[in-house]
Amino acid sequence: MEQTQRKDWAAIVLAGLSALTLLVFLAVGILALVRGVASLRETGDAALSLLPALLTISALLLLGVIIGRMGWLALRRFQDKPAEPAQFPPLSIWKGLIFFGGWILAIVAATLLNARPVLQWFSLPFYLLAIGLPVYGLLRLGLGGLGAGSKLRAWGTLSAGMTVAPLLSGLGEGLAILILVLVFAVFMGLDPQRLAAIQALAEQLKTVTSQEQIMALVAPYLSNPLTLVVGLFFLSVVTPLVEETAKSLPVWAAWRKLDSPAQGFALGALSGAGFGLVEGLLVSATPNATWGTTLAVRAASSAMHIITAGLVGWGLGKAAQQKRVLPALVGYLLGMSIHGIWNACVVVMVYASVLTVLSGTTPNVLAVLVALSVLCFLALLILAAPIVLWVINRQLRKSQPVMPAAEVVEQPQIENVVI
Repeated sequence: MEQTQRKDWAAIVLAGLSALTLLVFLAVGILALVRGVASLRETGDAALSLLPALLTISALLLLGVIIGRMGWLALRRFQDKPAEPAQFPPLSIWKGLIFFGGWILAIVAATLLNARPVLQWFSLPFYLLAIGLPVYGLLRLGLGGLGAGSKLRAWGTLSAGMTVAPLLSGLGEGLAILILVLVFAVFMGLDPQRLAAIQALAEQLKTVTSQEQIMALVAPYLSNPLTLVVGLFFLSVVTPLVEETAKSLPVWAAWRKLDSPAQGFALGALSGAGFGLVEGLLVSATPNATWGTTLAVRAASSAMHIITAGLVGWGLGKAAQQKRVLPALVGYLLGMSIHGIWNACVVVMVYASVLTVLSGTTPNVLAVLVALSVLCFLALLILAAPIVLWVINRQLRKSQPVMPAAEVVEQPQIENVVI
């Protein structure tokens, strides 16, 4: 009886969080629309002002459907409805090709429609497909045949990856930026001459209007190796640490229910998919000349988030099974290392590209070679991502114990007792 009571309260909390999140989404959508209308009065361009607002609202609607699904399952659980196990059928080659083709067509359609003044408004569904299709396809590829517990647990983990993980990541990274700013301020204060140079630069930036003048003023700072070191430290050390920790929280919440490393991987991948989905939708909500490239790159970032969070979840699942800390540490180390290498490639490539642009008519051959080399390495990582997911899935499916038929029949009843 006490177990049932705990179960009901957990369902109430999840349903309440779902309703609260939907209200927040509604408020954010209204705010985006109001800002779009206010911008329209200044620019007079409906596509420039309102289209980003409508893209944001459509993204919130998609996320709201997922959150609402979790709330519905929580209400069913509160009403003592039978809990169904989450099922992820393996992804066949043909379905994979269909998802891939649909993703390419969605990017092409969104890009072509966005380039037409009247047809821009019809790019909304293709924007959602361009971000959502690869996330769903990668999940099917990595989780096919693996158990993630009940449907409520699976949808709750996906929802937490979309809401709790980005919120905590933003707070953690914001705190890290604040600390870096304070350290920089102290460093500047110890050198009055350097502080005066920074203040003079700030005054000059207030008066210049052209992009060329701005680049000329900030070029010495952008090309400074210290900029590369700070960028690598923040994006390759701090960011992976904060984000992988935040994405792993839904797996920690199910710690006592984890019965295998495969289930830990499945829940971690679901949390990473939610994180990648939100990040992709928000980053791509402002269409521009490079919108097609942005939509394509987001699929690669989503794959990275799914793999890294899945590896962390695998370590937690193994640690829960073996009652040892080492597998969890290994999982965190693998996830954060892959995340850090991914971000380091982006930082180095951007830094080398900036050096190439600042070199002017005299090309910086070394910077060009570094940028191209890192770009090729990053492309290999992107191409390897679905293969890695497939290999991990195959290995985890082989490691799963084959349950007797009688136990398979009883599984829904077991899931009905615990969330």
